[in-house]
Amino acid sequence: MKNMRCIYVVYDIQDDGLRSNLANILLFYGLHRVQYSVFNGLISMEDKYNLLREINSLSIGKEDKIHIFDLCKNCMSNAIMIGKIDEGKEHIIF
Repeated sequence: MKNMRCIYVVYDIQDDGLRSNLANILLFYGLHRVQYSVFNGLISMEDKYNLLREINSLSIGKEDKIHIFDLCKNCMSNAIMIGKIDEGKEHIIF
């Protein structure tokens, strides 16, 4: 798992089709849905750059927002997650 990064993608997109398209792109790159508009997962640096290229090619509206958080190992070790964890999902503890 060398050069893998944990990323979170959080978005607020008004257009249903665009929102669905973005969700499908995130799933294609192996990210998992945490909430309706929040995805996370491990991704290689190469895939991260490809993902960013795909996101930048989308026709995002003026009021739409996409936030991408790239977390280092230290940040992940300080993360606190409370609540239900979906069954069948693997979680990595550093």
